[in-house]
Parts: sequence; structure tokens; C-alpha cells
Amino acid sequence: MIRSHILVGSGCLTLLCLGTGLTFAQQGSSPEDGGPVLTFGLSSTLSATDNYNLRPNGSDSAELFDNKLSFGYENQRANDILRLDLSGVLRANEPPGGSHTFDDRNARLGYDREGVNSTFSFGADYSLASVNSLDPFDDNAFFDDDPLDETDLAEDRGDREQILTRFTFDTGLNNLVGFTLDGRYREQDYTGTTDPDLFDSTLLNLTGATRFTLSQTTEARVVLRFADYSAEDTARTDRQTTKLNLGLRQALSETDTLDVSLGLQQINTHETILGTRRSDKRTSPVGNIALTRELTRGTVGTEFDVSDSVNGTTATWLVSRAMPLPRGALEISLGATSDVSDTIRPVGSIEFSHEMPRSTLTATFDRQVATSSRSNELRTTSASLGYTYEINSLSDLAFSANFADLSQAGGPAVNDTTRTDLRATYSRDLTRDWRLSSGYEYRLRDESGVGSATSNRIFLTLEREVVIRP
Repeated sequence: MIRSHILVGSGCLTLLCLGTGLTFAQQGSSPEDGGPVLTFGLSSTLSATDNYNLRPNGSDSAELFDNKLSFGYENQRANDILRLDLSGVLRANEPPGGSHTFDDRNARLGYDREGVNSTFSFGADYSLASVNSLDPFDDNAFFDDDPLDETDLAEDRGDREQILTRFTFDTGLNNLVGFTLDGRYREQDYTGTTDPDLFDSTLLNLTGATRFTLSQTTEARVVLRFADYSAEDTARTDRQTTKLNLGLRQALSETDTLDVSLGLQQINTHETILGTRRSDKRTSPVGNIALTRELTRGTVGTEFDVSDSVNGTTATWLVSRAMPLPRGALEISLGATSDVSDTIRPVGSIEFSHEMPRSTLTATFDRQVATSSRSNELRTTSASLGYTYEINSLSDLAFSANFADLSQAGGPAVNDTTRTDLRATYSRDLTRDWRLSSGYEYRLRDESGVGSATSNRIFLTLEREVVIRP
């Protein structure tokens, strides 16, 4: 009880400091203006939920008071930009199954530089968070371009610690010969969890490419990719994947472009089965062919892709159309995938946005068949719908719906899992810097063999962001 009062007092003291002591330094500038910029943020949320851990037949009700503290530094110059972001959630009381009063700790470092004939990008990220507080629909996920995998919809107690680094170096942009080197490293560690599918793992991806400009209409490339995956699962899996591709990009006309890539892939897998260490090697052809036409309004194209995993070969064919709209944009692709069990499955994606005088509507949909880093064949489906209505210059209403589904697509058995989140929020600007939000959130999770669970949550948030230019 004493500790809770201390934490609440600390949050209030921070709120007071941000509200008064830093106001004199605020300049009303933005990072886009160039030069160093400091950003201090505070978000205090009072919430109540009837099933915090989203468990079947769960009664983990909780009333929480969370204070999110954040700090950002950005220095933008003519040719480069440096970013540093730190954040964490200070909890006045621990939620059911929680282990920290200081949770969701995140640190991000990023650097981008553009030269006359080259570009360089580097990033390093760290996070430590309770598994039951992770949001699968978080727009600020580290690798938000990765497809859904088995851990994204997991619900469990304990903590997840992540370390991620990435870099890209591209040179010879204006030369007849150019080079690209790209790397990613991800390390995930779990502590205090009970789900056997939540195990420690590391993944390293390296890609090197050489481009040859043969003429104004022809470009050739050689691409070498290497991936190293290691996991502390029951089989102690170690897997190395090497892929060599030869590609050609040819402009067939002023509007039509053909891109062809053919290659060979080798997968070496080492696992412990029934106490015996076993090794397996698989070599197979892979490739991709795409045809794109530029139209007066947007583009149209078709693509055929053949990929391979330890479970077999997957072939995907897509037809796509992208076009601007009078007040938005539309991108759509439709097709089919033949998975490792030779089952034909429909796939595709939709991205739609529409701006109205006082409101905005966005919608996305994506379905694909992919092999996860754990060599599971997954059919993933994700969808989102967002609507924002501006009541007046100070307040607005926002509604959002998010859906995600993971299911088996041939290969090893996995639990089919579905997650749905619905949210309604009313927000109002109290002053130029202070913003008040209140709303309701509904969550639904269903997993085969486990059952379904729902939760209801109401929340009230007071937040402020202070921007300082030294």
C-alpha cells in the first residue's frame, strides 16, 4: 500500500513538472524544422477491466492507474537524421499476474544518412514487457512489416525481452554497378511463462545484392541471402537457410515492366529427436516473375512466386491494382496459393482510405500463406477498420475494429487462434498541450483446444507532450 502511494505521488509530481517547469522552454516547433528537438511525454490512464489476462472463464478483474513516461531526441540535418526514444509505464499497482510496477520499457535508436551516391540506415531496439500486456495490433511494433506469427496472439504470464538491430547500406546508386547490404538480428527471451510455445530464440538475416545497369531499360542483379535461426525449443532447433537469386528487370515499353528472379535455396536443419541429434538438408529451386503496367491512374500488375521451406513448396499467384481516388486511395490484390499440402487457398490484400470534410475512413485486409521462423506453415488473416469524426476544432470521436487469425496451412499442426478488438474513444483538447480521452474497449480471443475469452474495459486518459528546441 505504501509503495502504491509513492508511485502515484511520483506520477503526479512528474505531471506537475511537465505542466509547469518545462513550459517556458516550449517553442511550438517540430522535428521537420531541422536541428535538435527534445520531446517529453506523459500519459496517465485510469482503467478498469473484468478480465485483464483474457483467459477463458477468467475473473481477473483489475483497476489500474498507469503513467507512461516518454522521452525523445531527434536531430535532423541536411543529409542525416538521428533519433532516440525512451519510454516506460509506471504502474501504481500490479495487474493480475504482473511482475513489474515499471513495465513496457522501450528504447529505440535510429540513424539515417543520405550521401551523393549512397544511403545508410541503422537501428537498435530494446523492449521488456509483460506478455499479458502486449498488443498484437500495436502500430509501433518494432518489425511492423513482418507477417503474423505464433507468438503475436499468445496470452500468458511472465515477461518477454527483445533485442533487435537492423542496418541497410546501399551504394552506387548513380553508377552502372551498385551494391546493397542489409542485415537484421532479433533475440527473444521469455521468463516466467507457462506456454511451451513461448521459448527463447534468435534470428539473423543477411542479404547482399549487386546491381548491373546494362542499358536504360535493362537491369540485372545477383542476390545472396542467409538466415540463421536458433531456438531453445524441445528439439533445440538450429537452421541455416542460404538462397542465391539471379534477377533481371526489363522495361518492355514506356508503361510495361517485367521483373524475373530465379534461384536456388538450401536449408540445413539440426534437431534433437528422442535424444538423438539429427541433421537434414533440403535443396530446391525458387523464383518470382512480375509484370507491371503504369496507367493514367495508378498501376495494374500480376505476380507468380515459388518459395520453399522444410515442409515443402508453396506457389502463389496474385493480380493487383493500385489507384488514387478523389479523396483517398485504393490498393487491392487477389489470387491463390498452393500450400505444402497442395491445397489451393485464396489470398489477397486491400488498403483503402477516404477523406471527408469532417471525417476519415480507413480499411485494410490481408490474407497470406507463409512459413514462420519456426517452420510452421500458417494461413494468416488480418483486418482493420478505422473511422474518425471531428465534432469540432477541439474534440473528435474515433472507432476502430481489428481482427487477426492464425491457422494451419499444411505442415506441422498449430492451434487455430483468433483475436478481435473493438474500441470507441472520445477525445478533447483541454489546452494547446493537454488532451483528455475516454472510451470503451472490447476484446475477444479464441484458441482451438483452449477456449474463448472476452473482456470489457473502460478508460480515462490525460496526456501531454512538450516539445523543446535547445
